[in-house]
Amino acid sequence: MNPTNPGWPGAQNSENSVPSGAPSRGSISSRVNTTPGAAPIGNGSERPVTFWSILDAFRRRWVPAVAVAIPAALLVAGLLWQMIPAQFETAALLKIDQFQLSLTGEDDSRAEFIHYRNSQINYITSRTNLTSAMRVDGIKETRMMKDMKYPVEFLEKELSVDSDFSEEYIRISLAGEYPEDIAAVVNAVKDVYLNDHVYHERKEQLDYLQSMEKEFSELDRDVTQNNERIDRLASELGTGDSEAAVAKQQLETAKIQRLQRDLEKIEGDIRLMDSQIDYLVGRGVTRAEARRRVAGRIPVSTTSDDTGVTDDGSKQARAQLSALRSKIARFERAVRNKNHPDLVRLKRQEKELARQVAGIGGDLPEAPTGTNIVLDKYSLAQNQKDTLQKDIRAAEDNYDLLGQRLVELEREKNRISHLVKAREDLAKQITSKKIDLARPQRVRVVQEANVPEKRNIKKRVQLASVGGLGTLFMVLAGFTMFEWFSHRVGSTSDIANAVNLRLIGTIPSPDKGGLLGMGILAGKVDYDEWNRAVIESMDVVRTYLMRHIDPSRPASILITSASANEGKTTVSCQLAASLARSGKRIAIVDCDFRRPSAHLMMDGREGPGICEYLRGEVSLPDICQETQASGLTFIPAGQVDQEVLQKLTVDGGRAMIDTLKSQFDFVIIDTSPLLFVAEPSMLAQNADIVLLSTRKDYSRIPYVAQSRDSLRSLQVPLLGAVMVGSDSDFQRSSYGYRQEVQRQVKRETVNS
Repeated sequence: MNPTNPGWPGAQNSENSVPSGAPSRGSISSRVNTTPGAAPIGNGSERPVTFWSILDAFRRRWVPAVAVAIPAALLVAGLLWQMIPAQFETAALLKIDQFQLSLTGEDDSRAEFIHYRNSQINYITSRTNLTSAMRVDGIKETRMMKDMKYPVEFLEKELSVDSDFSEEYIRISLAGEYPEDIAAVVNAVKDVYLNDHVYHERKEQLDYLQSMEKEFSELDRDVTQNNERIDRLASELGTGDSEAAVAKQQLETAKIQRLQRDLEKIEGDIRLMDSQIDYLVGRGVTRAEARRRVAGRIPVSTTSDDTGVTDDGSKQARAQLSALRSKIARFERAVRNKNHPDLVRLKRQEKELARQVAGIGGDLPEAPTGTNIVLDKYSLAQNQKDTLQKDIRAAEDNYDLLGQRLVELEREKNRISHLVKAREDLAKQITSKKIDLARPQRVRVVQEANVPEKRNIKKRVQLASVGGLGTLFMVLAGFTMFEWFSHRVGSTSDIANAVNLRLIGTIPSPDKGGLLGMGILAGKVDYDEWNRAVIESMDVVRTYLMRHIDPSRPASILITSASANEGKTTVSCQLAASLARSGKRIAIVDCDFRRPSAHLMMDGREGPGICEYLRGEVSLPDICQETQASGLTFIPAGQVDQEVLQKLTVDGGRAMIDTLKSQFDFVIIDTSPLLFVAEPSMLAQNADIVLLSTRKDYSRIPYVAQSRDSLRSLQVPLLGAVMVGSDSDFQRSSYGYRQEVQRQVKRETVNS
């Protein structure tokens, strides 16, 4: 088994030819055939099922199968005949209309009918319905039920409800020793179903209709209230049309722009007069004299109804007052509410503008008729400026108020549209529900359960026959399928051919099978020869491993298996001993936390171990145990707990493996079965080499293939498999190997 031999599968692919330098993890391949065009990797269970293969499996097991099947079939048939008495049976019939009658002319589909019928059957057999039936007067006192501890469970098991009689008929049947009692029970189950489900369902629909009508009334009230709010907003806006309200906003905008232009003109005149006054003051004229010269004095006559002034400013003020009064008159004709906030504001502006035209800054008494009031241009301009500023603020307030009312109006209109639609939809639902409630009942009683007069033995014969034949077939099929589905590893070729996994070594079995592989009549085993064969076999595995590992760097080797009892601990201990014989510092770590057993083979203590080290309770030297082999250190598993498993989940044991590699040349990790727990998968991702242990005549090829795929999916360096239990190494005795070893041992004994 030389890995450099051209006949060895690993030498057939450049992928597996790793130089003596540090190899990369991706350079290791466990595939037997990686050449282009090779057959796809199987899962170990791809055998075709043919008649001849099944017949061949039956041929190998037909003697014990028939010997067991015939007595078992006769026994089961006899027991069933005795255990199943000929009983009375009665039934009640219910009819379900296949198409629900509808006043709207819309019939339900067949798929709906099947669903409805099955749901009714399920309700009849439900625990709720059966419990209610047991509460019917007289049912518990019947001879059939009075001594029964769990009557509901009995009915769940014995009551038959099906539609085999016809698709539109439900048959409720029950068998028993007392004909009057079974008829009463069946009728009670039927009546409770009708009262509590069929008729109660109609009552629930009526209640639902009332709730919908109540909800409709609430929606109608909301629509009415919303209409009232819309009318109120329309009254405040002077219109209910959104476009008209927007036009009002535009008029207010134009008004604000016009007032701002007038304000800019007045402010310009004031700035001009201020500059002229400042100029005269600079020439030595007093400010009062300068203001008199610049502004002048304007007499105002109050002899007429409307106060007049002689300059252009007074004419402009009177024109504004006249326009404002016209606007107030139009607004009063258009708005019904005389206390409208906009109308009140316009009247307040009219009063202030009338005071300004009269030349009065405050609430002064009116001047007598014929009195002349003297004003100057500067004071008149200041009064006009104040008036324009107030008008602008009032116009802006009116604009904002119009915007708020317009937004509220749109929001209320949108809300009422949703309310109206919801009210209309609900009205349709109410109408449809009323029509549905006017339909006749879909489930009707066709036949009451009558009192039977004759016993029925048909079921007894059928069950006894079916039971006997079924037992015969099941026993025969069981033996045959056991032989078929026990797809176990039978030879070294199964690893390469069925699993497509490289076999890098074997460990021979100490026995030779015996009769039927059970150790019966097995030959005597020479355990010294077997021990030497094991050593040589593991040295071959060691040689192959050294071909894939950089000898100048420490390495970690993880051994796992698909399931339990496949020899992974044996492979781990033997490989560790073989590496120790090569002069290396070896540490074998028992990471099978669930069922540690390496301490038994290494004659070590159970703890403290690696679990205590991961929890920080002990240091690494405290858990290292020396062994009889030179250079071999054993580290037990210790006591596992949830904290240890969580720590492994964090980094997959990377820190632990790196620490051990810094202390030893090789770290051999014995783990749990790969398909049972998660620890092997986590640890394998941080190992340098992974080996899969298999056992002849025990390992199942599909499980081995599944483990192979799991490891490859994790992209771990799976090197291959080691078979435990192979007896191929005993063939060396036919080549004189045993005699040569014995002569060498005798020679060493004499020399010593």
